[in-house]
Amino acid sequence: MGERLRARSRSGFRHSRRLRRDRRGVVAVIGTLLSLLVFFALFGVFLTQYVPLWMTQNESQLANGLVGSLATLKSGVDDQYLLGDIPSYSVPFTVSSQSVPLFAQPTVATLAYLAGCTSGFSASGTPVTIASCVFQSVAYTDPALSGDPTPHGYGSTAPTNYLAVSVPNRYYPPVGYYFENDGVLGISSTVHQWMVLPPPINVSKTTGNLSIQTSQLVLLGNASSFTSVGSKEVSSHLLARSQVSSVGRFLTASDAARAFTFTMTMGVYGLCGWYNYLENTTAAALGSPGASHGWWLNITSSAGSVTPPLSQATCIAAASSTYDLKLTVLSVNYAVSFVAEASISFNAGGL
Repeated sequence: MGERLRARSRSGFRHSRRLRRDRRGVVAVIGTLLSLLVFFALFGVFLTQYVPLWMTQNESQLANGLVGSLATLKSGVDDQYLLGDIPSYSVPFTVSSQSVPLFAQPTVATLAYLAGCTSGFSASGTPVTIASCVFQSVAYTDPALSGDPTPHGYGSTAPTNYLAVSVPNRYYPPVGYYFENDGVLGISSTVHQWMVLPPPINVSKTTGNLSIQTSQLVLLGNASSFTSVGSKEVSSHLLARSQVSSVGRFLTASDAARAFTFTMTMGVYGLCGWYNYLENTTAAALGSPGASHGWWLNITSSAGSVTPPLSQATCIAAASSTYDLKLTVLSVNYAVSFVAEASISFNAGGL
């Protein structure tokens, strides 16, 4: 009898011990599952919050770096034709952003140097294909000569290439930059256009004298593009430079200076950015555009003339097509234009 009780007691002890072990196993499994849940929750926050924020900063730095490179290149080109003592100039362009290791690849921009006007010009001096022609025309004309720029006036029309930088951001709004007609335009995916780096255009009126300063920069060279991780050097080589002014061109019978008409026509991709810049710059000196203030802006597209104010639809279309933008200023007393030719090329090396 005693033996059976002792055996039953030992059996119950073993059963109780197994239950305690099972409870410890369940606690260990639950603890592991909770740890995994916490890990995956933190990992999800990292993927959905931290990685996009990190890449947004990387892409923002990429865009800012490209704008800085464009500013350095434009400044170098301007110094070349203004000073004439820098025959060659090179600027590195970093065309890829930093990455998030294992989670996000770097964003790669495209650097392209493209021919601005391959169709040429008609006999009247207008581009054959308005929708695809980057050019600039500057003219000083005397109304008494029915607008004929010769023999006393000045007129020059030239096609030019342009440098395009496309940044297809994934976490930051995509943006493109155009270096055209000595100005740098920014065009975002939200159809916002702005003048990033303005050309050397100045309109001033003091004591009744109206003066205009502008440039006519012609970019030459072979078309090329670069899309890769790393950087690429872009070089500018000065080919020719000169300065043209209105001094001595328009005189009365007594050799006194006579007022003349200034016109500048440009074929541009960043229509809205260019229009707003030219309007604000000229209006600051002469007032709102119109015949009453002696100046106005005309816009022509492949479909005909465009009447301001510019609509969002026009800005959307302008991002992929060129428009002809013409600034006309009457009764100008003095004008000077810096005329230059420079060759743009991509160096063979890169990082």
